[in-house]
Amino acid sequence: MVLQSVQQRRRAFTLIELLVVIAIIAVLVGLLVPAVQKVREAANRMSCSNNMKQYGLAMHNYAGTNSDRFPSTRINTPTNKFRAWTVTVLAYVEQDNIAKLWDMGTAWNSPTNLVNAQNKLKLFRCPSAPDARRNPSTTLPALGPSDYLVFHQIRRRFYQGNGLPDPGMDLTGALENGRETPISAITDGTSNTFMILEDSGQPNSIILGRDTGATLPEGLGWADPDGVSGSIDGTNPGTGAINGSSSFAGGTCRMNCNNFSEPYSMHSGGINALFCDGSVKFMSQGVSAATFAALVTRDRGEVPGDY
Repeated sequence: MVLQSVQQRRRAFTLIELLVVIAIIAVLVGLLVPAVQKVREAANRMSCSNNMKQYGLAMHNYAGTNSDRFPSTRINTPTNKFRAWTVTVLAYVEQDNIAKLWDMGTAWNSPTNLVNAQNKLKLFRCPSAPDARRNPSTTLPALGPSDYLVFHQIRRRFYQGNGLPDPGMDLTGALENGRETPISAITDGTSNTFMILEDSGQPNSIILGRDTGATLPEGLGWADPDGVSGSIDGTNPGTGAINGSSSFAGGTCRMNCNNFSEPYSMHSGGINALFCDGSVKFMSQGVSAATFAALVTRDRGEVPGDY
């Protein structure tokens, strides 16, 4: 009886042994979690890249049926921003059902179109971006978000703020606002010209990796012309302030400083970029301002540096 009692006590764990096991498990978890997060982010970045490749195919399919012309970033009327490029290519990204329901004869924010614009389409969202998006408007319903943007213009202030030769005017990107772009007009080469860049998190205002809790005045969703097309100004790498028309705000940051109509992603070290030839490349955050500007414009004859 005494022997059996001793054997039972020996089979139990001591407090020290339990603490050692817990410590080992904690160390293993600490090593495993970053690895899992790294793998998950790599998968998200690849999914985001695939979304952009689908846009590239859609743009080229559109051009193939429209005299080798890419769609305009916006269709405008004298009083309204009428329709975004995203609506134009819906049928080319396997969203025919929504395309057929869209009223092409009325503005994007007409009651009929707003019903369709509330659809949350996977293709318009980068998996690395936050799921929760605020509704920036009290007069409109929460619309399906978009994390991708065509930059149809790079402003003169970007050059001035970065100490680059002053072009004397704002310069046009690959696609134009209000007019279709012949592929032949991209004389710098389709492999040397951006078509679409990431601009993640809209309409949440995100500055230097932090959600400010505010909402953007633009970027209401994938159907909003202001949410999927815009101009590059450059931002301050320390404050996120955007270069203004009369104040440059030290705006030497090309990406990932402010998502208010500026290139922005949730990926570490850069953004995904769709080029006009349909290829997608990861653009390093350290790319020079001169190279970045050369890749935005389509017909300046610059030779881009490394990126």
